[in-house]
Amino acid sequence: MLGLKPFRYLPKPVQILIQINAGVFGLVLFASLFRIPLNNLIVGYGALVPLYFEQAWRFLTYNFIHIQFFHFLFNMLMLWMFGDEVATQMGNKRFLQLYLFSGVFAGVFSVPFYLSGALSPYASIIGASGALMGIFVAYYKFFPERTIFLFMVIPIKIKHAIWLLVAIDILFSRSGDSVAHFTHLGGVLAGFIYMYLYEKDFRLGLKFRPRSPKSSSPKVLEGEVAYMDADKQMDAILSKVSREGLNALTEAEKEYLLKAGKRARRRRGL
Repeated sequence: MLGLKPFRYLPKPVQILIQINAGVFGLVLFASLFRIPLNNLIVGYGALVPLYFEQAWRFLTYNFIHIQFFHFLFNMLMLWMFGDEVATQMGNKRFLQLYLFSGVFAGVFSVPFYLSGALSPYASIIGASGALMGIFVAYYKFFPERTIFLFMVIPIKIKHAIWLLVAIDILFSRSGDSVAHFTHLGGVLAGFIYMYLYEKDFRLGLKFRPRSPKSSSPKVLEGEVAYMDADKQMDAILSKVSREGLNALTEAEKEYLLKAGKRARRRRGL
């Protein structure tokens, strides 16, 4: 119904992130069912609490904690739907960097606002929403004309939806509705920062260009492709997509994938 790709075919980092979130939520659910005081421990030491901003690990751990079923379900559906295509476009490593950077940056960005009174300085901020807003920005950058169903109901182009969400978060940022709106806004800003660096081919870790392939690895050339057989060629191209995303492919590699897909459909009689 939602057009979700089967879990086993999702890019590896999307699978891992969903599994970590599900594992933490499973512990929370198990503890609540059997009245084990584990929830207080997970939230108490893992949530982002503005007043305890010096406890640096919280800026990472809060992204993986959900205690309400629908909060968990909605966030994981968003990660499943949008993370799939974004990871395919930019590659597994870049996607994971974007997710973690957005989540951490969103927390750091929002703390001063909460300390100034937007939320209680003792509030426990949890959930993947900040990181997901960064993924949402990347989706907007890759597919600006794509129509999505905002809140699962409203059909709207992604290039308009992103700014509508920003406007909502700004409008309700000081409403006291117990939603971490400034964390959402921090995630949006993180997404734009990371995508700017991505478009400039900046590599986190002080690497501006990909490493040169080892001499033992097959090399894809622009124009004619120098390979001994088709299997090695396909493996090398798919490996490159996994590492760096579809945008990293040369025109010759894209053409090869297109022709290979047509050959596969003819063999299946489609």
